[in-house]
Amino acid sequence: MGFAAVNTGNNLLFLVVSGMLAFMSVTGIIGMANLKGLGVALAPPDEVHAGRPALFSLQLTNSKKWLPSFLLQLSSGAASVQCTALAPASGCVLPLTLQFEQRGVASIRHLRVSSPFPVNFFVRSWTLPVQCDLVVFPRQTPCWNVASGNDGQKHAPAGSVQRGWGGEVERIREYTGRDPLQSIHWKLSAREDEVKVKEYAESSAESLLINPSLLPGDGEDRIAGAAWLAVQWGSRRPVGLLLAGELVPPQQGRGQIRKILARLAVYGIEDESVSGVQGP
Repeated sequence: MGFAAVNTGNNLLFLVVSGMLAFMSVTGIIGMANLKGLGVALAPPDEVHAGRPALFSLQLTNSKKWLPSFLLQLSSGAASVQCTALAPASGCVLPLTLQFEQRGVASIRHLRVSSPFPVNFFVRSWTLPVQCDLVVFPRQTPCWNVASGNDGQKHAPAGSVQRGWGGEVERIREYTGRDPLQSIHWKLSAREDEVKVKEYAESSAESLLINPSLLPGDGEDRIAGAAWLAVQWGSRRPVGLLLAGELVPPQQGRGQIRKILARLAVYGIEDESVSGVQGP
């Protein structure tokens, strides 16, 4: 159109085309300046399970000294989050929900930021580097009748609970004068000016050793069944794992559950990385 306007000598058409090109140039420069100077950091939650949405914490910063950024959309795969405005030399924390379809070690190396600013005529985008590594725990498939202690019944007895000194802390109570010294909560006692005692819970239930090769199904079904058993029983009885000749000794508590899930997550795929980040 510009060449046609020049050749025809139509000054009005030439001015209109020139104004449009100037408008596109100015808005393009402003739009790219809106995306410059941005930085991101991505923090995963404590646990990420395959096939389940996980809420990540996204730290967005604007390092420009004088210029704010507007109408930002940050995305990874099909998941995205928006920021309406970000002042210069400031930052904000945004929730980003991601979902991984496979177990294993996952790495996120970049996020995409886009914006229609300033006139919503073009959407400009930029790739921001990010360093986020995590372990995606396997899916969980119920394994009824395993470790139930009762043939043909779906639910296992939880086992009675008795007081002891080797389990997890169940509650804090006042000192009675007959408690052993190792049970005293010294830090809390110093803050409250009275002696406090940690009371533990110790399960009398029999230890459970999970061997995926003996579970029903094949391949991923066995891994999913072993993960379910660890989560189902790990808080109520000592649970261990026997996997490919490697033994994780039975223990009880959330830390033991995570240890078993992490080992199951990377079994057979230690040298591979998980892909397929999706939205919720």
